[in-house]
Amino acid sequence: MRVGEAIGVIAIRRTEVRQFTDRQIDLLKTFADQAVIAIENARLFKAEQASKRELTEALEYQMATSDVLGVIAASPTNIRPVLQTLVDSACRLCAAYDGIILLREGDWLQVRAHHGPIPVNVEKRKITRDWVNGRCVADGVQIHVEDLQAEVAEYPEGAALAQRLGARTILTTPLMREGEAIGAIMIRRDEVRPFSDKQIGLIQTFARQAVIAIENTRLFEQVQARTRELTEALDQQTATADVLKAISRSAFDVQKVLDTLIEAAVKLTGAKTGILRRREADVYPLVASFGLKPEWHELIGQLANAPGRDTLVGRVTLERRTVQIPDVFADPDFSNLEAARVIGFRANIGTPLHRDGQMIGYMAFQKETVGPFATRQVELIETFANQAVIAIENTRLFEEVQARTRELAKTVENLEIASQHKNQFVANMSHELRTPLAAILGYAELIQEGFYEPQGPKSLDALARIRSNGKHLLGLINTVLDIAKIESGQFTLNMAEYAIESVVETVRSATESLAQNKKLALKTEVAKSLPIGLGDEQRLTQVLLNLVGNAIKFTDTGEVRVTAKAVNGHFSVSVADTGPGIPEQEQKRIFEQFHQIDTSLTKAKGGTGLGLAIAKQIVEMHGGRIWVESTLGKGAIFQMELPTRAELRSAP
Repeated sequence: MRVGEAIGVIAIRRTEVRQFTDRQIDLLKTFADQAVIAIENARLFKAEQASKRELTEALEYQMATSDVLGVIAASPTNIRPVLQTLVDSACRLCAAYDGIILLREGDWLQVRAHHGPIPVNVEKRKITRDWVNGRCVADGVQIHVEDLQAEVAEYPEGAALAQRLGARTILTTPLMREGEAIGAIMIRRDEVRPFSDKQIGLIQTFARQAVIAIENTRLFEQVQARTRELTEALDQQTATADVLKAISRSAFDVQKVLDTLIEAAVKLTGAKTGILRRREADVYPLVASFGLKPEWHELIGQLANAPGRDTLVGRVTLERRTVQIPDVFADPDFSNLEAARVIGFRANIGTPLHRDGQMIGYMAFQKETVGPFATRQVELIETFANQAVIAIENTRLFEEVQARTRELAKTVENLEIASQHKNQFVANMSHELRTPLAAILGYAELIQEGFYEPQGPKSLDALARIRSNGKHLLGLINTVLDIAKIESGQFTLNMAEYAIESVVETVRSATESLAQNKKLALKTEVAKSLPIGLGDEQRLTQVLLNLVGNAIKFTDTGEVRVTAKAVNGHFSVSVADTGPGIPEQEQKRIFEQFHQIDTSLTKAKGGTGLGLAIAKQIVEMHGGRIWVESTLGKGAIFQMELPTRAELRSAP
């Protein structure tokens, strides 16, 4: 008996009729109890052994999983060690004879890890349903076949292969990512012996770990690729900013600009050497280079200005576009192989320098490895080629103007003509610089705002620097253009006594007809007994005339009112209108040179944007100040405050 339940019986018997004694019966009971104890001990021992085996197996599973996770952590960029560890562990823990991990590549399965003696007869097989792994991946389901050699009808290709290789029991599990099989892990035995539920569960765990490792590697490679792209973009943007800086600092030192362009392009494209040739009559002499030894210059020499296939410049001239030769030694037409051998380059790229539809030169870059330059590198080379054209053109214009200036400056009578040519040059140069710079700033802003794709902090910082430097350069260009427009006249004051009433009356008389033509009321309010002022009456009249003229020009209905009074030793003069008003953000900038409010109204009215800037200069030369107060839709009030007795001041 064990816990009130009979688990067996012990019986003794005699061949004669003779009862057993009570003592014998008690002894038999004792033996029965001892049998129960022995049986229970054996059962407990077996249970303990089974429990130990389960614990050992569980520990081995956990250790194997830990090992795999360790390999995953140690190999974020290399999937092979992870997959090999997985298949090795799967075969060892599941007592498998052989194992394979396959990954999907389009419609094919590629062997990526293998363990065991069964040879891998092919590294790559098409995904079909007539072999186990193909069906596993096609259907995305786990397949457990007890005897593959007996499943000829179900898996004709797989069963035939199993007979040749000696595989019998097979278990294959898909590697699932986002509901799609990206591969499979398979283990097999050379005998008919199905895998247990625990073993099947372990393989499913290993399959999930394989997917995690594959996904980690994929994401890591994406991050690395993106980082490389951003680093390359940052380098290119920095180089572009450096080139623009070189152009701004050395606007007329074309050699320095071209040297900077070639060096930057060589470094950013990973080229071995770079050259720039500039056309002179029928040849292209070398004018800038980077990476070339002095003794190589004679080797490459001057090249003829003739279209053809035997030289890079000939092809660029013939096709009038960027041309690449991925391998000069494999190109049947390329003839300058001696230079390639001596310099040590295999690939070549050339891009034309175009001006007004004419090829004025070309840039070429050489690298030691076979293969074309990347798209981003080609774009960079073409951008630098455009900048080289701008630098060459600016220098040409400058040299032309310098030559003309020297000719015209031989006599005093021709100084004015020389000045006009100089101003024209500055205007042309500013235009030539502002056009490409505006495009650069526009593209930089689009990239910074994420128009093409989101950017990281480093890229945004670089773009901010590019935009800042570009805007600074644009400001310098505008300053040069401003000087060209105003340097023909000097603002000098002719100090004399004047009456402010006379200034107001003169302006009223000059502008009254303009107001009447627009049916506007022009009113003046001048305080009585105003003191006599000291200043330049003509210049002050010019200021007030500009203010009243602007008020009339921008006011379509209502009135324009001019007031004048004296307060604390100053004249206070204001011009108020009932026009559209000026936005608050524009009120401080409206006195800047060439600044105009960007509205359809201001565009329709026209103007150079210099009137208020000049007015501000005159007022400040008198020691006064000028400002505007306005609310949109309620008109504007321009006010100026002048010392009644001004002191002569130089232009601010």
